[in-house]
Amino acid sequence: MHPAELAYYAKKAFALFPGGAEAASAPAFAAHYERRRRSRSPARAMLDRGIARGFAAWLPSRTCAVARKYGMDAQWERQALAIARERFVDPNDIALFRIERPEELDHYIRRFEDAGFNKIINSQGWSRACVLVDKAAFYRRCAAHGLPHPAVHAVYDRGLRDFRPARGHPLIAKPTHGEGGRGVALLPHAVSDITDQAAFAQAIAPYVDDRQVWVIQRALGNHAALADYAMDALATARLTTMRNETGESELVSTVLRVASLRGPVIDNMKAGGLIMPVDFETGRAGTACKGYGGGDYECHPVSGAAFGDLQLPDWEKAVALACRAHAAAFPDYTLIGWDIAFTPDGPMVVEGNAKPGVLMPQRSGRKGLAGQRYGELLAFNLERAETGRAGALAA
Repeated sequence: MHPAELAYYAKKAFALFPGGAEAASAPAFAAHYERRRRSRSPARAMLDRGIARGFAAWLPSRTCAVARKYGMDAQWERQALAIARERFVDPNDIALFRIERPEELDHYIRRFEDAGFNKIINSQGWSRACVLVDKAAFYRRCAAHGLPHPAVHAVYDRGLRDFRPARGHPLIAKPTHGEGGRGVALLPHAVSDITDQAAFAQAIAPYVDDRQVWVIQRALGNHAALADYAMDALATARLTTMRNETGESELVSTVLRVASLRGPVIDNMKAGGLIMPVDFETGRAGTACKGYGGGDYECHPVSGAAFGDLQLPDWEKAVALACRAHAAAFPDYTLIGWDIAFTPDGPMVVEGNAKPGVLMPQRSGRKGLAGQRYGELLAFNLERAETGRAGALAA
């Protein structure tokens, strides 16, 4: 496991109880935390109270650090500290979600809560055997169910296998277990013309290593409608679907990502990308922002194109693709974040994420997921999973 990936799982290993004796969370999750409160042992209750005291002691230094990081003034720091104390929330969330009043948090999912919720409703997403984590396995399942996706031309696993010549199509290399765009490389165009497997393996050697498994796949291009927004990266929309009360997959959040400058080949926030909400019904984009601090963008900082003019092409097909992919190919997951590309050949599934996170939709949409259909279905699935587990234990 890559060190960055290991650090991610380590940070998410322990689900905090948001408070001491009583939970401080969005009303949508009151029943969940009441179930947790009733079922915890005396030792766990004591630990939670100790963590709450430590959290309160940590808040002043944390708030100061966040204020420095994002260039906030003293008034913001005082206000954020008061909200953080009252609502048991990380000041970093207050900054990123632009919280100004304590009651606004009634509609938000705190970032430290998200992993705990996800482990309950999507437990297999936290396993190394998760098909959404292993990109090679993911694309095999996409192919088996006829889902449009970037063609895989080879897999590198201490040697080349499943080689199919690209015959001139541009190629990209990505680690099968990478996250956040780490390790992704656009291969030189000359590599695409190689039809001999041994020569191909030699040509990609500078871009892969034996510490990871890699997929070599076709590099997709953007639809012409995205020309003034995507820059040199493939722009993707994160369409998150969740199983609803009838077991169907339902769209619950939408975010578009585009590169903010020339050069990067990925649209990820960690590469400086911009995020913006997308209207569920129309597919029209809204005001953009960066994922980690900074102001808003009504126009692209390089091209000057207005984000309000961006209508995502084939939007209804993209939504249908995400819902169909979940229902037909990945019904064993409750929640999936789909990265969908808008190409000249129509929408394509680029990746699926069992841990789609709450930062992008809550920051870009400027409203919390707990107060939307997302929160309603999350609460429903938490109850179903927890009561099902309790019933299994009783049996």
